[in-house]
Amino acid sequence: MNDVDQIFQQFGINTSISMIIFAGALVAARVIPLIVFSPFLGGEVVPTEVKIGLGVMFSIVLFPAVSERISMVPANAIPFILCFAKEVFIGISLAFVVSVIFDAARVAGNLVDVMSGAQMAQVMVPAFQQQATLYATFKFMLTVTLFLTLNGHHWVIQTLGDSLILLPVDQFPRFSHGAWGFFELVARTFGDILRIGMSLAAPGMIAAFMVDMAMGMINRVAPQVQVFFMSMSIKPLAATLVISVGILQILERIQGEFEHMLKLLQDAVRLLT
Repeated sequence: MNDVDQIFQQFGINTSISMIIFAGALVAARVIPLIVFSPFLGGEVVPTEVKIGLGVMFSIVLFPAVSERISMVPANAIPFILCFAKEVFIGISLAFVVSVIFDAARVAGNLVDVMSGAQMAQVMVPAFQQQATLYATFKFMLTVTLFLTLNGHHWVIQTLGDSLILLPVDQFPRFSHGAWGFFELVARTFGDILRIGMSLAAPGMIAAFMVDMAMGMINRVAPQVQVFFMSMSIKPLAATLVISVGILQILERIQGEFEHMLKLLQDAVRLLT
């Protein structure tokens, strides 16, 4: 170990290899939860080993952000464990904020499936590793594709790097704006799942509702007509037609929600400092 320390000193790094490992572990504790729980990185279809490897790679890339504070990283067991738990908490919190829109897109698809009667048709979704309905799969894949197309993952990684500068690994959250401000942001973010989901599902739900109203009127005029069985084939078609016509507006709404999500991500980092 002393020989390795001497090699580092020759490159101008006057820090022991043990402190570098401790600092790298703290960086990885913040990065890996965000990588593992982020839906846009493949979901459950990507093996955990690959995600951990990707997290370690990002930790190495972001390590220079904490290189000046290596000597301040606690080396004792209890302080280091507390710092490690703090980093995991920050990583999970940031991952939760990022994944809200993707969860909301899946909720929106489920709402449309229920209203249009398409929930009877299910397909295997590798990202979920379970059966999912058609519109839920479509909305989720659409959201992931748009997010990657807009380079949203670059903004997430940049915000993660900024968090290492604003809140170093050797410091605990100071909650300069009050602890309640951060937890209120998390609670409001959780509430955004229903708001975003309802807004994305509105076109398909309205189309299915209008078909139900029309079938109800037909049933009042001609009770002998089997409107229930007719609506089972008409409602999915109407929902598909309306969603296809309004796909550009749906994409614009998702893009606006991405901008709001990235702002919430930056606010979460700010409230922790």
